[in-house]
Amino acid sequence: MSKHLDELEQSLEQSESDAQRLEALLGILLAHKDEDFVEGWKFGKEALHLAEALKDRNSVASAHEGLANVLWKLAEYSQSIEHFEQALDKYLGLGDLYAVARCYCGMGIISGTLQDYRTALEYFEDGLSASRRADNQHLAATITGNIGHVYFNLGRYKEAMDCFQHGYDFYKEVNENQGIANMLGGMAGVYVYQGEYDKGMELVRRSLEAHKVSNHRRGIAVSMQNIGNTFHRMGKLDKAKIELKGALNYTRSINLKMMEYEVLKNLSEVCSDLGEEEQAAEYLRLYIEGQKEENAISVKRKNEQFKQRQLIREIQNEKK
Repeated sequence: MSKHLDELEQSLEQSESDAQRLEALLGILLAHKDEDFVEGWKFGKEALHLAEALKDRNSVASAHEGLANVLWKLAEYSQSIEHFEQALDKYLGLGDLYAVARCYCGMGIISGTLQDYRTALEYFEDGLSASRRADNQHLAATITGNIGHVYFNLGRYKEAMDCFQHGYDFYKEVNENQGIANMLGGMAGVYVYQGEYDKGMELVRRSLEAHKVSNHRRGIAVSMQNIGNTFHRMGKLDKAKIELKGALNYTRSINLKMMEYEVLKNLSEVCSDLGEEEQAAEYLRLYIEGQKEENAISVKRKNEQFKQRQLIREIQNEKK
């Protein structure tokens, strides 16, 4: 348990009024957003009930938004959307446009996860409008990038490129390397999928350098892999193999297992195209073994999520 969470729970125990208790509950809910989702849900429900009893509209909205975020991580997408909608309704009544934009963004991400790209686009566009009216350019740039990825998945490459370029211009202006790297990666993908490999290669290399500046290890690994895959698409098989072996070594050095397996699959395909069947078979064997291991971990993870969801439902049924 983090020191911050310890302090919040201590504040909860020492709270002398309902208002203080509510503040602590909301803080714990926020702290659990990326940690223990079931615990977050429990504290969130308590915060929501207390906020409603106190008729604290801001806190009611915050509780709904927090619950939406933890339920999303538990893959309870329908319940998450319901809480986002409740939060959205409250924030609209309060005139909090930044919070409105956050809710639309969350609902857009869930829709995109479910590959409902049309709905995702509608939510993101509403979120973009709200973030602009709130004059929050950072969130507007983030949502614009999300819209770019939706357009990319829909095959609307010109519109995707416009979004990535807009996001890039903003992050460049505020000198935020992580945002710059993400937008360059998106732009590179558009060029590569349209067969403009030289342009794509230039941008993916720039994306790699920006990821290195911000020390974003997964971004570095993705960029290295994309360089190898771009060489493969260009028919430059020897260069593709060299780059992908570098990506493989890097993913192993940072223990990024899922990406390691993807790179092994890419290497198997390149070696097969080179006529190096023995190496291709070895990489394929390692990929299959890795996938079995990852599948086992995935099943365990899904079982844990199922148990957590069942626990939530049992608690809900007990209160009926």
